[in-house]
Amino acid sequence: MRTTFLFVSVIFFVIGCSSAKKVVSAEQQQKVEKLVTTKSFKIDSEWAYPMVTNSLISLQNAGFFPNNSTASMIDITGHNQYFEFNKDSVNASLPYYGERQMGAAYSRSNGGGIEFNGVPENYTMTKTKRGDYRIKFKIKDKNALTETYNVSLLIYNNMSAKINVFSSNRFKIEYRGKLKELKKETEI
Repeated sequence: MRTTFLFVSVIFFVIGCSSAKKVVSAEQQQKVEKLVTTKSFKIDSEWAYPMVTNSLISLQNAGFFPNNSTASMIDITGHNQYFEFNKDSVNASLPYYGERQMGAAYSRSNGGGIEFNGVPENYTMTKTKRGDYRIKFKIKDKNALTETYNVSLLIYNNMSAKINVFSSNRFKIEYRGKLKELKKETEI
C-alpha cells in the first residue's frame, strides 16, 4: 500500500511539474527576438522589489506603501515611470524605494528616483539556455554625476521582463513588468 501511494505521488508530481511549463508561440518568440536585437523596446514596470531593510519594514508598518504592497513588493502601476531602449540610447525614470549606502544627497530634480539618459557602456547581450535574453550595461545617473548604475535586464519569451539596478550609492532594486514595442513618433 505504501509503495503504491509513493508511486502515485511521484506520477502526480511529474505530471504537475511538466504541465507548469509556459508554452510560448514561435511568433511571440520571434517578436521578442526582433525587439531585443533591434534595441527598440520599452518595459512597463508594474512592481518594484527593493532590498528589505528595517527602515522599509518600519515604513510598511506605518502604512506608507500603496494598497496591496509590502516592504518587499511595491505596486508602481500608477507612477509615471518608463524604461526605453532606442537603438544606442537608454532612457529611464524609475521610482526608488530603499536606502542609500553613502552620504550623497538625493537629487531634487527627480524626487530621489533612478534616472538615466544616454549611451550605455559595457553593453552585452546573451541568449540563455531557455531562449530568454540577458542584457547588461553600465550608465551614469542623469542628475547625480557621482552615481553610476549597473543594469541587468532579463527578457523572457512570454514578453515579461526584469530590470535589476545596482547603484554605486544605493541598495539594489528590481523592477518587473511587460516588454512592449517602442512606438515611433509620427512626423507632422
